[in-house]
Amino acid sequence: MKLLEQLFLELGGEPLKTFVIQPSFGGYFRGVKNIDEYSSEKIILRLGGEVVTIEGEKLELCKYFQADAFVRGAIKGVKIE
Repeated sequence: MKLLEQLFLELGGEPLKTFVIQPSFGGYFRGVKNIDEYSSEKIILRLGGEVVTIEGEKLELCKYFQADAFVRGAIKGVKIE
């Protein structure tokens, strides 16, 4: 993940609040403070001041450890508020 952190820093982003999505497989989210909603069709994660809504099919929260979360499933959309 060092390369990913370096890329976000160079682009002006925050590497502690990042995520990577592979739509047919899942996504990796960093900086997760809370899980607001969890179902097989929708997962809502709170990343500090932002709220990330993940929608899809057969979604599973596979790992959630030290503010990192791995969601598996067919991700159809992601909304950031």
